[in-house]
Amino acid sequence: MMLPDFSKIGGFFEEHVEKMVLLVVGALCAWLLITRVILSPNMVSYDGKNISPAALDEEIYKKAQLLRQKLNEPPEDVAPYDPRVDDFVALLDSAVTGVDTSLWPVAPSETGVGPVPEGGVYGLPRVGDITDVDIEHIRTVAYVPLNVITPEVPYDKGNNEPNDIDFVTVSAKYDIAGLFERFRESFIEYVVDEQYADPCLAKPVFAAVQLQRQTLDDNGTWGAWQDVPRTRIDQYRRLYQIVEHVKDLPPGGLKVQLLQYDNRLTQIDLLQPEAYQIASANEEWFPPELHREFLEIQRRIDLEEKMEARETEKQERARDSTTSDLRSSRRTTRTRGGVGSGSYGGGDVYGGGDTRSRRTTRGRGDRTGMTGQLPGEGGRLTGRRGSRGRTGGDLGEMYEPGLDGLGMGTAADRRAALRRPTVNTVYYKFDEIRLTRLTQFEKLREPLVFWHHDDTIEPGKTYRYRIRLGVFNPLAGTDKLAEKDKAMKDQVILWSDFSDVTKPVEIMERLYFFANSVREMDKAVTVQVSRLALGRWYSHDFVVRQGELIGDVIEPEPEKPDRSTLAARRGLVPGSLLSGPAGAPLGSPMGRPLGMGVSQEKSNVPETVDCTTGAVMVDAAVVNDWSGRATLRARNYYDMLYSYDGISIEHMPVGSTYWEPTLQSVFSHIARKQREPHEPFKGFGTTSRRQGMGEGMDEYYDEYMGEEMYMEEMMGGAMPY
Repeated sequence: MMLPDFSKIGGFFEEHVEKMVLLVVGALCAWLLITRVILSPNMVSYDGKNISPAALDEEIYKKAQLLRQKLNEPPEDVAPYDPRVDDFVALLDSAVTGVDTSLWPVAPSETGVGPVPEGGVYGLPRVGDITDVDIEHIRTVAYVPLNVITPEVPYDKGNNEPNDIDFVTVSAKYDIAGLFERFRESFIEYVVDEQYADPCLAKPVFAAVQLQRQTLDDNGTWGAWQDVPRTRIDQYRRLYQIVEHVKDLPPGGLKVQLLQYDNRLTQIDLLQPEAYQIASANEEWFPPELHREFLEIQRRIDLEEKMEARETEKQERARDSTTSDLRSSRRTTRTRGGVGSGSYGGGDVYGGGDTRSRRTTRGRGDRTGMTGQLPGEGGRLTGRRGSRGRTGGDLGEMYEPGLDGLGMGTAADRRAALRRPTVNTVYYKFDEIRLTRLTQFEKLREPLVFWHHDDTIEPGKTYRYRIRLGVFNPLAGTDKLAEKDKAMKDQVILWSDFSDVTKPVEIMERLYFFANSVREMDKAVTVQVSRLALGRWYSHDFVVRQGELIGDVIEPEPEKPDRSTLAARRGLVPGSLLSGPAGAPLGSPMGRPLGMGVSQEKSNVPETVDCTTGAVMVDAAVVNDWSGRATLRARNYYDMLYSYDGISIEHMPVGSTYWEPTLQSVFSHIARKQREPHEPFKGFGTTSRRQGMGEGMDEYYDEYMGEEMYMEEMMGGAMPY
């Protein structure tokens, strides 16, 4: 048997090995293509079934076709909505249902109110009168909301920014104790029969505070009365919409309204709504009477600070003058001593050029407290230097008598300072009239103070107001009213009478311009345009010719602090905590925040101020007329003619002498406001209450107030604020 020729077999494999490899690789690729691509085991879960990726597009396409077909079909009829308001009211009427009265011993008792006769038994109480109506207009910088205020996004949680605002507050007083008494008389004490007495009806619930205003027309007559809406920052303004007829009540009727309003916080917000958060450093919101007191205290504080600053400046000049004279005298005396003719003390002449005798004489002066012309160290009189610690009378040192660690003098001085009216005093009075979550309306004996704001006023207009108070009619929509009150069956709110009409409130414009001078050669008029921006007046002079617009957008100039501001900033105001024992700013003298009345480095100055007026100068015409009452005097001046629309032409005299008294008053007011220091804004929610009292003052304040309250209990009197 012949063995195979392995050499030939090996040669065959050598010659065809690459083809074999390619054949194996091709077979493997074909297998992968068939098993993993064409016959793929991968499945996609879609619409509750597994399909291949290739069939996924087809399934999605079928779904899209079905949706398109349904969109073109008419809508299907749905079951009509079945109102459940009656069921809800029935649940309110009887919170406990399905009780088996045959069971013993538990059985609900029947109410004492029997069926009401056909003629009715209840008479409605009279709401009463509104007294002591008052009004105050505030122009300030406040945090104005940028979004709509809702219960979900309240005022303090929304986006706010400082901006100029004008708003009016109208307050009034109401005898709330008399209201509760009249409700008890109508529904408990003086009803037809005792079985009809209903304590639930005897609890009055306030329903509305209605503020109305009139606007003064250009012809001098008052327009019609208009309702003033709730402010933009009131998150419950939709809830407080006034509904006067039963048929206009929202779903649920009067019972649901009473449930919503019969909440202490809801009643407080209705009667004493929140005011805007003030950003201006020198302004706070209070009810009208207290706000005027606050302004008076601020005015007095500012006046005292200015007087103290002037006195400080005067003392500084006197000290500098005295120091200069003494230094000059010392130089002269030394010169004379050098030639043997020096004079010291009260005219005693010592040796001519004896330096040792001069040193001895100085030492005597220091020890004996001489008050002659011998200068001490640092240019101070030796006599004053020796007595300053005992009497505190050195004007040059500006030392305040009796200053201790608190910087307010003796304990008696501190008590006298606390008894003086301060900003805190106004807050104490505000606390007395303000309603809180602990207030029990039925126990109030003092008149209720309530108010309403108007933030929809427009600059340049004049308004007057009246206000009234409304209480829910608990029997609206029922047949329980007596014959005399049947006409009020469908009336939801029982109103008080309107208050007296307030005094008119005139709202200044926020933009004025004044024709100051004229250049006769080309009739160019220099016009000062003043614009209110972020609580401060900015003025700029524009030279305007015929056909040119008056005003433009300007960039404010940096503020230049006056002397009183610089003195206060250095801590040199005597008699106040601004100076302190060592000139350190410890606080404010009258309870004002530290920094009030002092110009700050960081100020809220707008980048640009829009001083465009929209008016075009037409011409400058010469006017010759007469003025005066008893004696007529000839006047020759220019009149600037201008127009807003190119049709009607208005005029303004050139020069403050010829302006109307009203325009002169406005010009003076703007000039006075521009001299006030520009201070940074307060943070949202911050006030000046109990701030700036100085280090250590809080502890003393608490001790003082505790003692005063104890004395009030013992003597039965009021605390002497």
